[in-house]
Amino acid sequence: MGFNSETASEAGKMSKRGKSLSIDLRSDLKTLITHILQDIDYSSLSNTQKLKLLDIALKHTLPKLSIEKQITEEVPPREFQINIIGDNGEVLETHNNVLDDNFNFSNMAGGNSSKS
Repeated sequence: MGFNSETASEAGKMSKRGKSLSIDLRSDLKTLITHILQDIDYSSLSNTQKLKLLDIALKHTLPKLSIEKQITEEVPPREFQINIIGDNGEVLETHNNVLDDNFNFSNMAGGNSSKS
Protein backbone atom coordinates (compact mmCIF):
# COMPACT_ATOMS: atom_id res chain seq x y z
CA MET A 1 0.00 0.00 0.00
CA GLY A 2 1.42 3.38 -1.04
CA PHE A 3 1.78 6.51 1.02
CA ASN A 4 -0.81 9.12 0.07
CA SER A 5 -2.99 11.69 1.81
CA GLU A 6 -5.40 9.03 3.09
CA THR A 7 -2.72 6.75 4.52
CA ALA A 8 -0.90 9.79 5.92
CA SER A 9 -4.07 10.86 7.70
CA GLU A 10 -4.48 7.39 9.22
CA ALA A 11 -0.83 7.31 10.28
CA GLY A 12 -1.26 10.70 11.94
CA LYS A 13 -4.25 9.44 13.92
CA MET A 14 -2.18 6.53 15.25
CA SER A 15 0.77 8.78 16.12
CA LYS A 16 2.11 8.43 19.66
CA ARG A 17 2.99 12.10 19.93
CA GLY A 18 1.31 13.69 22.93
CA LYS A 19 -0.72 16.84 23.09
CA SER A 20 0.77 19.89 24.77
CA LEU A 21 -0.21 20.65 28.34
CA SER A 22 -2.57 23.52 29.09
CA ILE A 23 -1.13 26.66 30.64
CA ASP A 24 -3.01 26.05 33.89
CA LEU A 25 -1.66 22.51 34.18
CA ARG A 26 1.88 23.71 33.45
CA SER A 27 1.54 26.34 36.16
CA ASP A 28 0.25 23.77 38.67
CA LEU A 29 3.10 21.38 37.83
CA LYS A 30 5.65 24.17 38.19
CA THR A 31 4.23 25.01 41.65
CA LEU A 32 4.29 21.34 42.69
CA ILE A 33 7.88 20.91 41.52
CA THR A 34 8.92 24.06 43.38
CA HIS A 35 7.41 22.74 46.64
CA ILE A 36 9.07 19.34 46.22
CA LEU A 37 12.46 20.92 45.51
CA GLN A 38 12.13 23.17 48.57
CA ASP A 39 11.44 20.13 50.78
CA ILE A 40 14.54 18.19 49.70
CA ASP A 41 17.38 18.09 52.21
CA TYR A 42 20.26 18.59 49.80
CA SER A 43 22.92 18.14 52.46
CA SER A 44 21.79 14.52 52.95
CA LEU A 45 22.25 13.67 49.23
CA SER A 46 25.37 11.94 47.99
CA ASN A 47 27.40 13.54 45.21
CA THR A 48 25.98 10.99 42.75
CA GLN A 49 22.42 11.88 43.76
CA LYS A 50 23.17 15.60 43.48
CA LEU A 51 24.60 15.13 39.98
CA LYS A 52 21.60 13.04 38.93
CA LEU A 53 19.21 15.68 40.26
CA LEU A 54 21.14 18.39 38.41
CA ASP A 55 21.10 16.32 35.20
CA ILE A 56 17.34 15.82 35.36
CA ALA A 57 16.67 19.45 36.27
CA LEU A 58 18.79 20.78 33.41
CA LYS A 59 17.17 18.50 30.85
CA HIS A 60 13.74 19.77 31.78
CA THR A 61 14.48 23.44 32.33
CA LEU A 62 17.01 24.58 29.75
CA PRO A 63 14.80 24.20 26.65
CA LYS A 64 11.89 25.86 28.46
CA LEU A 65 14.04 28.76 29.60
CA SER A 66 14.87 29.59 26.00
CA ILE A 67 11.14 29.66 25.20
CA GLU A 68 10.12 31.56 28.34
CA LYS A 69 12.91 34.13 28.09
CA GLN A 70 11.47 37.49 27.23
CA ILE A 71 12.79 38.79 23.96
CA THR A 72 13.99 42.36 24.15
CA GLU A 73 14.31 44.27 20.95
CA GLU A 74 17.37 46.37 20.48
CA VAL A 75 16.64 50.01 19.93
CA PRO A 76 17.89 50.99 16.48
CA PRO A 77 20.19 54.00 16.23
CA ARG A 78 18.25 57.26 16.17
CA GLU A 79 21.11 59.48 14.96
CA PHE A 80 23.25 59.06 11.89
CA GLN A 81 25.71 61.07 9.83
CA ILE A 82 26.03 61.41 6.06
CA ASN A 83 29.31 62.57 4.54
CA ILE A 84 29.47 63.90 0.97
CA ILE A 85 32.86 62.85 -0.43
CA GLY A 86 34.61 64.62 -3.32
CA ASP A 87 36.60 63.05 -6.17
CA ASN A 88 39.83 63.28 -4.20
CA GLY A 89 38.34 61.52 -1.11
CA GLU A 90 37.95 64.75 0.84
CA VAL A 91 34.79 65.22 2.94
CA LEU A 92 32.93 68.12 1.32
CA GLU A 93 29.82 68.16 3.53
CA THR A 94 28.62 66.47 6.70
CA HIS A 95 24.92 66.09 7.48
CA ASN A 96 23.78 64.97 10.93
CA ASN A 97 20.27 63.50 11.02
CA VAL A 98 17.96 62.26 13.75
CA LEU A 99 15.25 59.69 13.14
CA ASP A 100 11.98 60.84 14.64
CA ASP A 101 8.28 60.51 13.85
CA ASN A 102 8.51 63.22 11.18
CA PHE A 103 11.64 61.84 9.51
CA ASN A 104 11.54 61.62 5.71
CA PHE A 105 14.26 59.83 3.73
CA SER A 106 14.01 62.33 0.88
CA ASN A 107 15.21 65.04 3.29
CA MET A 108 18.23 63.07 4.58
CA ALA A 109 20.94 65.29 3.14
CA GLY A 110 19.05 68.50 3.81
CA GLY A 111 18.95 68.32 7.60
CA ASN A 112 21.38 69.87 10.06
CA SER A 113 24.46 70.27 7.90
CA SER A 114 27.85 71.41 8.94
CA LYS A 115 30.63 71.88 6.44
CA SER A 116 33.89 70.33 7.47
